[in-house]
Amino acid sequence: MMEGEIMERMRILAVDDNIVNLATLEQELKDEYEVIPMSSGRRAIKFLYTEKVDLILLDVQMPIMDGIETLREIRTQENGITVPVIMLTAKKDKETVIEGSKLGIMDYIIKPIKSDDLHARIKRALKRRGVIPVEGNELRALVKEILEFIRSGKLKGAILKIEEIMGYQIDEAITGRMHTAKAKLRANDLAGAESMIQRILKLMERDASTQVEDEKPAISLGEMNSRLLYILDDLQNFNIEEAKQKIENMLNYALPPNVYDACITAQQKLDNYDDDEAEKLIQGVLKEL
Repeated sequence: MMEGEIMERMRILAVDDNIVNLATLEQELKDEYEVIPMSSGRRAIKFLYTEKVDLILLDVQMPIMDGIETLREIRTQENGITVPVIMLTAKKDKETVIEGSKLGIMDYIIKPIKSDDLHARIKRALKRRGVIPVEGNELRALVKEILEFIRSGKLKGAILKIEEIMGYQIDEAITGRMHTAKAKLRANDLAGAESMIQRILKLMERDASTQVEDEKPAISLGEMNSRLLYILDDLQNFNIEEAKQKIENMLNYALPPNVYDACITAQQKLDNYDDDEAEKLIQGVLKEL
């Protein structure tokens, strides 16, 4: 299912005492989301007694019942305990941030609201809830930012970026290593943290390669074995260019991870004129088959 198809069914509860602000939010978001406008905290609370939403945009400065009071009541309801909330505020004061953090506010948007910022923050909040998946390229870019922070000595920035990524619904193998990298940063082990982040990137590259493999034509075990034997024969007879070409042809098929890794590494070894190591790799993978 595509991201756009998911978001057509999303419901956003927009709460603001200013009717113009509500109309603006509805106009801005209506093409992607179902927007339910509410002009007071009381009405929003009453609505949530019986209805569910995917996200709440909640104004802080409202008369009678402000945003914090409204959210405090919402968090006592079954339909409001875990719903992600983004606060809309003219100024983000320290007290509001503290109270909001206690109530699990996911983000703040400072008024006047900019269209791009609004959409970006909503998507980020939904991704952190696992409603919208984090795309591979986007996640890799975030991980690379951590690496840049570490290399430039910006440890606080690296830790904050790790915490942001760990808030998303991502693979446990990545989350666990992120925990380790964070612990190493807190222990001032920069080399260890950098090594762990590089390991995460390699893991992600391998996963991406596996996804590409799934789109390639299948190859039988017998055919794969025969092709590897031909490559080995070329290597043993010092026909390096022929071996490289046969490996390149092998990579056009959907290979098991161990065979794929061996071919890629052998290819790299041959590029560096290390045909001895390349031969050992092909022999090793043949034994595994």
